[in-house]
Amino acid sequence: MAAAAILAGAIAFSARIAAAAPESAPADVFAHHGWFLGFFFVFIGGIALNLTPCVYPLIGVTIAYFGNQGGGPRRVLVLAILFVLGIAVMFSAVGVAVAMSGGLFGAAMQNPFVLSILAAMLIALALSSFGLFSLQPPQWMQQRAGVARPGYAGAILMGLGMGVVAAPCIGPFVLGLLLMVERSGSAAFGFALFFTLAIGLGFPYVFLALAAGSIRKLPRSGEWLAWVEQLFGFVLIGLALYFLDPIVPRHLITRILPYYAAAAGIWLGFITSAGRRLRPFLVIRTTIGIGAAVALIYLLIPRPAPTEIAFAPFSTTALQSAASERRPVLIDFSADWCIPCREMEHSTFINPAVVKEAQRFVLMRADLTKSDQANDRLRGKFGVEGVPTMLIIDSAGQIKVRKSGYIGPDEMLADLKHID
Repeated sequence: MAAAAILAGAIAFSARIAAAAPESAPADVFAHHGWFLGFFFVFIGGIALNLTPCVYPLIGVTIAYFGNQGGGPRRVLVLAILFVLGIAVMFSAVGVAVAMSGGLFGAAMQNPFVLSILAAMLIALALSSFGLFSLQPPQWMQQRAGVARPGYAGAILMGLGMGVVAAPCIGPFVLGLLLMVERSGSAAFGFALFFTLAIGLGFPYVFLALAAGSIRKLPRSGEWLAWVEQLFGFVLIGLALYFLDPIVPRHLITRILPYYAAAAGIWLGFITSAGRRLRPFLVIRTTIGIGAAVALIYLLIPRPAPTEIAFAPFSTTALQSAASERRPVLIDFSADWCIPCREMEHSTFINPAVVKEAQRFVLMRADLTKSDQANDRLRGKFGVEGVPTMLIIDSAGQIKVRKSGYIGPDEMLADLKHID
């Protein structure tokens, strides 16, 4: 409990720092307070990234993966550290590559090959959870590795994959680091910066992994354990589907995921044989099944689709027309692979007050999913380093608001109201 309280306090403190930090804040700290405090500031900023929507998949993967790991707390701790190191190595490599090349942070998530590999990793873990096979290195590899044990390499590999997943975490703080690396021209300095940031990002997951791993301390009934492993398997399959969503046209997977979750709950509650003979646990699984059935009925009830902001594709002609008509403009720079962008579509852009206030604006969306010359020119023209990025231009044609990262409904509404 004490550790949880300390961790919660650290995250709250880091959130206040990150919220108040402009893009130049990291450079200012390094310039005026030295390297030690500079890297500590970056570490705290990494912890703050856990409050952004891009880390949601990391939570599910961490719980599902470490909930299935055997061994005592010491082994789970080692696996968790290797998992976080894997995140840090990949996250750092992505950060340096982006800063040195001028690409989009998280753009690897547009690559169908990368998304398919991530989905395949999660499905493999899910099938292992269902007991179809056991994930462990070959016997000859274990003998040559000496002290290495099954699971250690898997933890590193899973961390490397999750480092790509964490890459869409964009915001003023991350943009500041990208600019620092770009201006320094030093790949080593950039790697150190983003490695420190990623260690901060992964720090809470060590504790989350220990909490998930402690499930093995509970009564070791075979039926009970089989049911829990099936639960984790369904979670991992759901995450695999989530990562495949940008590949599937019209975001079909996003629409079917709630039905998938309800169906999984019904299977776990009523259909699977695991846990039926344990009367106390039977109550738990039946309750979950009833809840899933009620959720499915609720999903099947017809209801009108929420009104959302109707963005038109970005057009230079439309931008010029807005300037001549002296109308304010809202430009949303987005991408299909961008997790915070999807969160804004399901929260900010359907908020009734935001939709109403946005009606007086010329609304355009620049889709940066594809990496081509046209999008590169567009990014360069408006100085877009990552997505989501929002620009609000007033009736005089001046950019009044430039924000990167997830923007909630209240913040968006306040920004729109201040523009004439």
